[in-house]
Amino acid sequence: MDFVDAMQAYFAGEKLTGLLFAAYGVVLLGAAFWLHRTHEGGFMWAIVIALGVLGLGALVGGSILAWKTGPQVDALVSLYREDVGAFVAQELPRMQKVNANWVRLEAVWTVLIVVALVLLWSVKRDWVIGTALGLLVAGTSAMLLDVFAERRALVYTARLETLAR
Repeated sequence: MDFVDAMQAYFAGEKLTGLLFAAYGVVLLGAAFWLHRTHEGGFMWAIVIALGVLGLGALVGGSILAWKTGPQVDALVSLYREDVGAFVAQELPRMQKVNANWVRLEAVWTVLIVVALVLLWSVKRDWVIGTALGLLVAGTSAMLLDVFAERRALVYTARLETLAR
């Protein structure tokens, strides 16, 4: 597999992630709607708001990610074919910056998950339980997204580093 194929495989994964998260957003919005119709009180409002915000975020964010990926790949392939050195000088630092953020992001998602679990186990108020469940869905969804994205990014960065030598 040449470098352009590897780059396109990386970004194909990013585009698919965007599409899947947009679909996941629709599912979360559907779940929020269903919960609104079938439950009541503080629990319902807390989880409906949490799932609604997360669903809207996943739908919009996933759609934007999927939409921007094609033009981004086209520009990178064009730059690569014109000047490999300029491509590496632009893309390698960008990916190193991306990779530097994984530890912090995953720490945030871990804290969010732990806070959600502590709230679930310790505070027995309906609105807190609904909020905690929403936070748990948000934290685990973000962790899932970032763990897979990190794996793809590290492989792509390794290919960039090999190209830079």
